[in-house]
Amino acid sequence: MTREIEKLNGKAIVKSVLRRSLYPRHLYQLLKLHRNKAATARAYDDPQLKLYGQVFLGDFLNYGHFDDPDLQPRAMSLNDIYRAQARNAELIVELITDRSSPVLDVGSGMGGLVRLMLNQGLNPVALSPDRNQIEHLRSKYPQLAVLQSKFEDIPLEGNLHRYGTIITSESLQFLNLRLALPLMAKLLKPGGRWIACDCFRTGEERHRSSGHVWSDFERQVLASGWTFAFRADHTPNVMPTLRFVHMWGNDIALPAVRFGFEKFRTKQPLLHYIFEEIIAAMNKKIHKNLDLMAPQTYSLYTRYMLLAMERTG
Repeated sequence: MTREIEKLNGKAIVKSVLRRSLYPRHLYQLLKLHRNKAATARAYDDPQLKLYGQVFLGDFLNYGHFDDPDLQPRAMSLNDIYRAQARNAELIVELITDRSSPVLDVGSGMGGLVRLMLNQGLNPVALSPDRNQIEHLRSKYPQLAVLQSKFEDIPLEGNLHRYGTIITSESLQFLNLRLALPLMAKLLKPGGRWIACDCFRTGEERHRSSGHVWSDFERQVLASGWTFAFRADHTPNVMPTLRFVHMWGNDIALPAVRFGFEKFRTKQPLLHYIFEEIIAAMNKKIHKNLDLMAPQTYSLYTRYMLLAMERTG
């Protein structure tokens, strides 16, 4: 890095941006990075895993489940979030009826759920398409069986009718139901159970939230020969998490970002002018994400469901 760039010299930075955008060698590197980003859009990399491991001490990345849905954010701490995330996992594990057969955890993330199952003497198998997640799980739980694969690409050899339970904890929203539903039936033992805990859209298309539309999901599940052995709407129980996140975003993160942008405008007016449209787009994205996490918005357009499904035939 040159002395000019270290001092945030406007001319030097503009030249650097143009050079890295237009020179053939740098253009090739940009295209390469973009291709790699597209190939791993849903994957976690090592820095993210390290950060999540430091912030979320229980290795859980779920919305949490608060038995007291009226708990207000200013009365909460991060420890309350940890306990709610562990409670969410406990409710999932309580629905496992076959406690001797392997349990396939689809999208194991950092392994909080598999750790809980291992502690209870169950036999979990972790599945993730991401190499970094797999390495993290292998290093932390050497005794754990792991599969590096997308769920839709899981090999049938060695897995056909192997599992007494399949769990999709906040990973169902990423599955193609047309492929996933028949595959579930092939992987489960006769009488096996599929447990899902995830967000579902209510069908209001003007709100772009994640998850399958509930009415479509229910229709496809029933038409594919499944029945709901258990269903519970836990939307109220995730509201404390959303209120907590939204409070921190509005009261701390957003003012800090505004201060940073204003400081940037004051100290580097030329650069601020050059990147003004990008800064405006970033501001818009931040506000959009905060709106998506707003409890009143979430409860209007999203349902957080805990489900257990079994084959009828």
